[in-house]
Amino acid sequence: MSKNTLKVLFGLVTVVILTILLITFSLDRAVKASIEESGSELLQTAVTVDKVNISLFGGSGSIIGLSIHNPKDFSDVPALLIQEASIKVDLWSLASDQVVVKEIIIDGPEILFEQKGMVINLKKLSENMDVGSGGNSEESETLLVIDYLQIRDGKIVVSSSLNRDGSTEVSLSDMTINGIGRDGNNTVKQSVEEILRPLFQNAIEDALKSGVTEQIEDKVRDLLGN
Repeated sequence: MSKNTLKVLFGLVTVVILTILLITFSLDRAVKASIEESGSELLQTAVTVDKVNISLFGGSGSIIGLSIHNPKDFSDVPALLIQEASIKVDLWSLASDQVVVKEIIIDGPEILFEQKGMVINLKKLSENMDVGSGGNSEESETLLVIDYLQIRDGKIVVSSSLNRDGSTEVSLSDMTINGIGRDGNNTVKQSVEEILRPLFQNAIEDALKSGVTEQIEDKVRDLLGN
């Protein structure tokens, strides 16, 4: 093989590698922006993602450092923190109007159940979704299907302004959802809502079942002299 041929082959390989890197970077950036924009609009609070990595070889990847900020008038601690979620994407669907995510596995999410007076942050976020889900979105009309979602080994930090002993941790029940967006034409925002509504509801129920909130109620009665 001549030197000129080797140079041509080396040049082609370099172009291919650079093209793959460029496409991957653009895809990762687009997914990150979609999560942040759709989530923030839906929840009426900041949603941030540190990094998204999706491989063009097989479609596997991860979402790293996803945070849902607390609503206004609550603490600066995130209402939901996901250190890392593994994902599998149908790469062929990326060229269509309906993106298909085959699987999302979320291990060890941290949820803050924060009570201020008669208001709970997770309940407030759910109420925000009632408003955010009905607003006019500037996002594209890309549809989103999530075939399988599993959330496991999570924890809830229960905090109240009335509890001077500090916060308490309880376990979050595992959760599995199949076929998000399969029966309709879910936008990204609508599919995210189908995840967050039951997640917040489960967290509220787990916090209530733990008995921690009963202890807080007892403190209220003591303060009122009842």
